[in-house]
Amino acid sequence: MGIPLASSVKQKRPSLRKTYLWNSLQAKWHFWVGKTDLAIQEWVDLLNQESEKPRLKEAEHLIEVQAFQEARDYLENLERNYDEESASICGLLARCYLGQALIPQAKCMIEEALKLRPQNSRFWDILADCHLELGDWKEGVKALDNSCRAAPKNAETYYRLGIIYAYHEEYLEALRCFQGCCQLEPRESQYWEVKAEMHLKLEQMSDACRSFDRALRYGGTPDLAARLAYCYIQTGQIKKGIQYYKFTLKYEPDHYDCLSNLAAVYQNQGQTQEAITLLDRAIKIYPKDPILLNNLAFTLVHQGRTRKAAEYYRQALELSPNHPLILYNLSVCLSRKGNWQESIQSLNQLIEIDPNHSAGWALLGNIYDQMDQYDTAIDCYNKALKLA
Repeated sequence: MGIPLASSVKQKRPSLRKTYLWNSLQAKWHFWVGKTDLAIQEWVDLLNQESEKPRLKEAEHLIEVQAFQEARDYLENLERNYDEESASICGLLARCYLGQALIPQAKCMIEEALKLRPQNSRFWDILADCHLELGDWKEGVKALDNSCRAAPKNAETYYRLGIIYAYHEEYLEALRCFQGCCQLEPRESQYWEVKAEMHLKLEQMSDACRSFDRALRYGGTPDLAARLAYCYIQTGQIKKGIQYYKFTLKYEPDHYDCLSNLAAVYQNQGQTQEAITLLDRAIKIYPKDPILLNNLAFTLVHQGRTRKAAEYYRQALELSPNHPLILYNLSVCLSRKGNWQESIQSLNQLIEIDPNHSAGWALLGNIYDQMDQYDTAIDCYNKALKLA
């Protein structure tokens, strides 16, 4: 009995390495491991293979890795029969043109896609991109409105729409968009944060407090705590404000705005030494900030340390020589020390910069009054009264 021959069926089977599935997996693997060039080559090879149906997924992969020309070369050679598949081809082509900064071509192509599939939110997003690239933000907003109608549960579209409104100072419209984001994804910290910022713009401080509180609760940063603290201070909730400023400084000891703002709170509460301690820390971080130096000097004046305060005011003026607020504060400080002439020089410089500075004229009148120069004092007082 002879030995049976091996079957030849195995030899007739196509190699796995030559199948569509294998090449597709290879492309995805190269992409996942960061070998984008090899992934692009694999996808292009797949597009060049014969297929009964257009390989739109591969074309989309190429677009996602910004291989726009390779995807475009394939898509432009496909037949379009004005059906669902044709709409997808037009949409992908529009993305290619947009990626290559061919904005008019992209706009025409996406409008053709929308004629076939007007309820596709992704197409409306692309049309919005085209309008925004052309500088027509109002038409871009209309396109995004249509995108929201086509996909009413897509929070990212509402967020994008809100950002556009906020940039163009349409804060109420932006607030409505961000409110929609918060309703759709109520645990997303970023949405509550931007909503809070719009409340601030609209001077709705209590609502800003609530929104910043939600943002912080759902994973916000210590900086958000500082923003929340600011809102509490503005609404008169001083203890809560101080609490959240301290919370920020616990995790970010060098948080400049927090140091400065908490110092101002302490100053207004009459706790000048606490304010000075914070301002000293802030100056070590930003020693060349004239406003910070001014604030420290202002606090020192309230402690009666006018000599040291004058030094800080002069340092501030070296950095910002013509700053009206610093000049006025230095004049007040010098007048308290009885340095009349130096204070007059400072006030004359202030009035030369800002002739309508009523407080400066009033202080100048007071100094001349102390110097028994009554006629000059009266003239200064009259000018202050006319400007008040």
